[in-house]
Amino acid sequence: MLHQGKLKDWDPSKGSGFIQQDKAGPDIRISSSGFRKKPEKLQDGDSIFFQIEVDSQDKLKAVFAYRAGQHFAPAPAVKKPALSSLPFQRVLSGLVSLSILVWLGYQSWYLFSAEAPLPAVTSFTETDEQQSGTTLLDNPVWPPIQVQQGLQFQCEGKQHCSEMTSCEEAEFYLKNCPNVLIDGDNDGRACEKDCGHGWF
Repeated sequence: MLHQGKLKDWDPSKGSGFIQQDKAGPDIRISSSGFRKKPEKLQDGDSIFFQIEVDSQDKLKAVFAYRAGQHFAPAPAVKKPALSSLPFQRVLSGLVSLSILVWLGYQSWYLFSAEAPLPAVTSFTETDEQQSGTTLLDNPVWPPIQVQQGLQFQCEGKQHCSEMTSCEEAEFYLKNCPNVLIDGDNDGRACEKDCGHGWF
């Protein structure tokens, strides 16, 4: 940004002085090296155009200065430090990269776990019920399912003999389903009144 002010306290022997800014602000130090091309003669009150820069001691100084009336191409912009060179920017970049790597690792683990094959079911030794055509699992999932000669029964909440479609289904319910009311004398035979007289 280009500023304008008046030269003051100029010391030709030292080649240094100050610029009093036209707008409010502190006086800015200037030396002969701060001019783009030092005029042959400088004196207090000369109108000076300049840019402001911070030196190594954190003090303001005028740079790319020239006296009013001199003609130059526009002064180059003062370079500002790139954000990528600042320490906090490097730390932030590292944290972002680490977060992305952690997220990718979690996604890979999750997909691998989802695609892992299920363990094979251990085969069971044949029992008398298997030999008769009925297969039961030691730890069946609920509701338990029994296969009998191509027919499938499962616990569907039936409780009474009038809800059964066959004696085989009644026997299945008595052996495998809870809360059934189809063995009134508790002798282990389901719906014996109906099944014994050709019911179904």
